[in-house]
Amino acid sequence: MIGILYVFHGSQKNEKNQAAMTFIQQLQEKLPTNLVQKTAFLENHPDTIAVIAERLIESGVEKIIVVPVLLFAAKHALVDIPAELAHVKKAYPTVQFIQTKTFGSKKGSRAVLLERFKAVCEEQPNDEMIGFLVAHGTKQTEEPQQILVEIASEIEQQVGYPVTAVSLKGQKNYLEIIGEQLDKEHKPIIVPFFLFDGHLITIMKNKLAEVFPTTSFIITPTLEFDFRILSDLEEIVREALACIQ
Repeated sequence: MIGILYVFHGSQKNEKNQAAMTFIQQLQEKLPTNLVQKTAFLENHPDTIAVIAERLIESGVEKIIVVPVLLFAAKHALVDIPAELAHVKKAYPTVQFIQTKTFGSKKGSRAVLLERFKAVCEEQPNDEMIGFLVAHGTKQTEEPQQILVEIASEIEQQVGYPVTAVSLKGQKNYLEIIGEQLDKEHKPIIVPFFLFDGHLITIMKNKLAEVFPTTSFIITPTLEFDFRILSDLEEIVREALACIQ
């Protein structure tokens, strides 16, 4: 029997965690009914990876596909999830585990981000714009920033104005990066590349208001569990199923 273990970061707000489970339920309904599918959280929730993995195994699952519902392969995907799985593997050495890739570079996310930038242009067609694609970022590996830069460049070509990739936790201070690009002729647009609106975005908004008190930023919604992401995740899961069966 095969199990699917979806792993979210986890929010301090219970309604966000509930929204995550509702979102993933839509994906579960698209997949074969003989799969045992459950959701776990890295933080801020009692349903940890170890707890849910054990439930899957106790229900008869012999192979588990671990799906990080995360944008990039950074610390959580590369370190935290494998570390938690290591304890489960030690306790259940006969169970096979496969961890899939993350979904941030897929076409669904790209489509939503492009739509966010285009929507502002359509609402304010007479204004000159400058864009910032803002993600969480990491100092541990360069790949997330490389992907972010590539997506920003792709969007820039389609919207016709500059779009800069910015990481809140990257190598360089994001406020400095934004400040270097600002001028009086262009209206700044920030598109947060996050699954949902959380505390980091609130901190970012407060910092922007503090450092640039005279600048009016247009800050769009996040990905907000958009349905197009489901197709990306479904593709990832089906690829893993083909490997594990």
